[in-house]
Amino acid sequence: MSKEIYEVIKEMVEAGPAPVKELAAELGKPYSTLMRELNPDDQGAKLGVELLLPLMRACNSVMPLRYLASRMGQRVVSLREVTPDKPSMLEGMLTTYPALAEFHQAIMEGQPMEKVAELRENVIHQVQVDFVAYSRKKSGD
Repeated sequence: MSKEIYEVIKEMVEAGPAPVKELAAELGKPYSTLMRELNPDDQGAKLGVELLLPLMRACNSVMPLRYLASRMGQRVVSLREVTPDKPSMLEGMLTTYPALAEFHQAIMEGQPMEKVAELRENVIHQVQVDFVAYSRKKSGD
């Protein structure tokens, strides 16, 4: 794996929902071993590809997947069903504007590509939710 993918994985782990020590325990790895495997400069220990999916699940993140897809000129699309999450269509649409603003702000600040890609996917998801809410309203659901 390239140094860049290791940086994406390490960022995902550091931003994850649990401290790295808890994550290591969940994955059945000693903390020191996991930290060495996440270090792109440590030639003696490398993160095995078989650990990537469990690691992404434990971190509740697809950042490495997005990174890899973007390097292949692709994007990741969630297969989860899109359902409106606000009581009214208007309230739902109002959540789309901040998501779009955050996406544009990240671009203006020159944030890392993976962060901008994550924000892009959030905007796309919000637009999909808006469309589902609109289509349900039009069809009388």
